[in-house]
Amino acid sequence: MRSRGFTLLEVMVVLVIVGLLLSMVNLNSSDRAAQNETEQFARQLLGAFNQYRDEAVFQNIDLGVAILPEELGLLAWQNVFSQEFTTGLSVEELDALKKNPWQPFDGRMSVTRPVPENIDLRLFVEEEEIDIAELYDEDEGPRPAILFLSSDEYTAFELRLTHVADEGFQVTVSGDGFNPVLSRTERFGE
Repeated sequence: MRSRGFTLLEVMVVLVIVGLLLSMVNLNSSDRAAQNETEQFARQLLGAFNQYRDEAVFQNIDLGVAILPEELGLLAWQNVFSQEFTTGLSVEELDALKKNPWQPFDGRMSVTRPVPENIDLRLFVEEEEIDIAELYDEDEGPRPAILFLSSDEYTAFELRLTHVADEGFQVTVSGDGFNPVLSRTERFGE
């Protein structure tokens, strides 16, 4: 009785098939890594925005989020006609405050939140894209793109997050101005 083994050709075909399957799994997992990174950043924003909303109401202050290329900054509106904010300021500081009453928040929350370098942000207010670069003035400082008011209202917005490594999805953080801020993920081409 002859026992027959596998030929070299059969072994090579099986190895090629296994290699193709492994490369497809690897590509899929790298796509998911980009999506996971973006979704994680969206969850951080979601938590921060809902915290900013609560803080504005509980502290009876108006807060704003400045969107800069590498970070998001939390600003508080300073009333230039209130002695609470203007006492001890020089004439130059008072003039600067009059030009831009939005100053970095000095409360218990984090003032800045770094934006991962692989994630691109696009802001839409009333379905119109906002040029984020126009909200920053070198001399006067940042201005808020999204407001969280002490009246428990906030700017209705849609912040679209994409990842440079994968254009097949988009994560959106949005709010209607009254209800809690939400996020959703959309995949394209599936």
